[in-house]
Amino acid sequence: MTAQLENPFEYEAASNLSDDMVAEYFIDDFNYSRFIQSRRNVFIVGERGTGKTMALLFNSSRIQRLIAQKNDHCPVLKYIGVYVPCNTPLTYKPEFELLDPFLSSVLSEHLFALTIAHATVTTLADIPNILTGLDIPKIRLEISTILAAELSEQVGLFDAIRMFLESQIRDTQRTAVSRNLDAYHQETFSFASLVMPILTLCRRSISLLSDSHFLFLIDDAHALNERQVKALNSWIAFRDRSLFSFKVATTKVAPANRRTSSGGSVLEGHDYITIDLESPLHNSNSGYYKLARKVIEQRLAKVDITVTPEEFFPVNPEMLKDLERAKVETEKAAIAKYGESATKSVRDYVYKYHRSQYFKSRSRRANRPPYSGFETLVYISTGVIRNLLEPCYYMFDKAMSAKSGDSADKIRYIEPSIQREIILARSDGAWERLGEHLANNIEGCSLQDGERAYRLFNALAAHFRARLLGEGSEPGALSFTISNQAGHAWQDLQRILNILRSAQMLYVRIGTAKDRGSRELYYVPNRILWPSRGLDPHGQHARVSLTSDALWQAAETGQLARSTTKKAVAGSNVVQDDLWSGDDGT
Repeated sequence: MTAQLENPFEYEAASNLSDDMVAEYFIDDFNYSRFIQSRRNVFIVGERGTGKTMALLFNSSRIQRLIAQKNDHCPVLKYIGVYVPCNTPLTYKPEFELLDPFLSSVLSEHLFALTIAHATVTTLADIPNILTGLDIPKIRLEISTILAAELSEQVGLFDAIRMFLESQIRDTQRTAVSRNLDAYHQETFSFASLVMPILTLCRRSISLLSDSHFLFLIDDAHALNERQVKALNSWIAFRDRSLFSFKVATTKVAPANRRTSSGGSVLEGHDYITIDLESPLHNSNSGYYKLARKVIEQRLAKVDITVTPEEFFPVNPEMLKDLERAKVETEKAAIAKYGESATKSVRDYVYKYHRSQYFKSRSRRANRPPYSGFETLVYISTGVIRNLLEPCYYMFDKAMSAKSGDSADKIRYIEPSIQREIILARSDGAWERLGEHLANNIEGCSLQDGERAYRLFNALAAHFRARLLGEGSEPGALSFTISNQAGHAWQDLQRILNILRSAQMLYVRIGTAKDRGSRELYYVPNRILWPSRGLDPHGQHARVSLTSDALWQAAETGQLARSTTKKAVAGSNVVQDDLWSGDDGT
């Protein structure tokens, strides 16, 4: 196999990968499998590309069995992962909204229960020798009693159950689209009347499953309708978790609905725990950096490249020299300020200010910086693995195109010039999508709101650049918090923020506030945006506090309140609206 035939940084959605690729690419150490392979109910939360689907698929029965076979082990049936995708036309049926609320609720749960039962039976059918030596006629009779239907004798047991479930799904669809809204679908199931009896029968009658616990891996739960979400929460509230538990993957953009069908709610810590797959990235010792490094190492090994990620994506040599020069200058300034004996203060000052010193020392007429290096790639991913793989894919493809003949299989590193070209192209493309395509790509986004979103980020870019080139504290801040969350400005601003989150231009995370150690939400724009504006995507562990009024004004006018900016960069000779707008050679 040669690099000419395969790009190791393919970033296809996990659900489109082969079982072998899921088993090979998944980094188990960092994705909380210890929580998934447990009897606890778990919500796995994160934006697209953070690895939710990959985590669920990896823990599904078929992938775990494949891994066991590759390692010459017998598959362990202590936990049986049943993968249930929800982002399908079958699961979400908008025509339910046309029905009577009671009928809609009944049919929604009925269809969802059928889907889970079908996934369960399909999973069981794939387990080798599961029915060997059992009294099949007796089991078939018990299943027929549960289903209140005669099963076909012409096919095997699991195939007969699947055929019945599929006929029920078909009939449910017909009822949902019927114009006779008074019609009542007589044969409906619930989770308690269908799935639980099947699981109980499996534990009682199938010896291989006598000690098994079923993990229902519910993927893309944000695609469920409101009644299905309430039904799912009701099942999660079931206190006996000896037989089954739920692992539910959902995006952060989707509102967290934890209400049950009965009017109650499920409580975090009591009924379930939450795993957040988005991690803040502060330095090369963070958990996300280590995960990103292992992901790239594994991808490189797939095409027999054994160098480290840092060696494969080297930093531009001139930038390294300039950064080192900036570090020396910053250290001199720190010693002059604190004295040579204050080693910790000097070290902290250099860590905080040396990168901003590099950017300030660059000529205002200079081209955009030579962005390169594995660490830079990790930072511009903004804590999302898919955002890491995407530029790597295009860099590798560009490097292959630059080769010819047999030399195409000898790529051992990506030239810094190629890295810079791709990073800037992806950054420019992100601004183009932000400025021209939001209204077409994001549901519910008007042309006016798309323009507001662009103006808001345009103003933020100017604000962050003013900080970077100024003399104030924390010049590398690239995140912000919002104060004064009240009134019409805040309500209008939330709409724009939700559009940006849906477009994956903005991420929301939680951290420690400065006031008494409480927790607060903070907002992180996608860092792929910043190279286009000459900013430092590395940033630092700092957040700017902005009012909702100032941010809404920025969305309306493109100008962030000048008083806010002056306070942030006291002593700076850089005005707020001095955007970097040059290009190479201009």
